[in-house]
Amino acid sequence: MPAKIGPRRPRKIYLAEHRDARGLTQEQLAARLETTGMTVSRWERQATTMTTGTLQAIAEALGGGLEAEDLFHHPDQPSPNQLLRGQSPEVIESAMRMIRALRR
Repeated sequence: MPAKIGPRRPRKIYLAEHRDARGLTQEQLAARLETTGMTVSRWERQATTMTTGTLQAIAEALGGGLEAEDLFHHPDQPSPNQLLRGQSPEVIESAMRMIRALRR
């Protein structure tokens, strides 16, 4: 029997955690984004959907070299991409070799 295809569960966005890690209030982040604290609250509760452009703007407003995809990972558990960002080609190649070895 084929697998059921149904609605996709939205991925959790760790906006509040990233905002807190940077010591910002909802109002401060809202000011950086030229929006309201209520809008930031809705985003954090995932009560409204965000476009890719919105996620990119939030990442830029949070600063620290954050990218939109990083918001899908808790700040205490960064993604492999985030950990390797800015590393030398040698370090990246070494990490890729380890990943390939683990996949075997």
